[in-house]
Amino acid sequence: MISPRSNHEVEQQLAEWARIDDEAGRLAAKRRIAALEASGEEVRDYEFHVKPNDWVHRDWLRPVRFVYRNIPKGIRMELKKRLVK
Repeated sequence: MISPRSNHEVEQQLAEWARIDDEAGRLAAKRRIAALEASGEEVRDYEFHVKPNDWVHRDWLRPVRFVYRNIPKGIRMELKKRLVK
């Protein structure tokens, strides 16, 4: 049986992992910038694009999606046919 670690050991390990993660992030950013500069592309921050049908994934629609997914398939197909028209 493995004995539980002390809080100090856990904090120390988390700090080490955070340091490693930060270092990997910095190296990845440098490689990305070097690749973009080599290809002649403009270096800019990544932008998340809003999709036109993104409203489907909003939190208020979760109960509706749950109910829709759990009704029998035949009813779901009939509903889908009527909503498309």
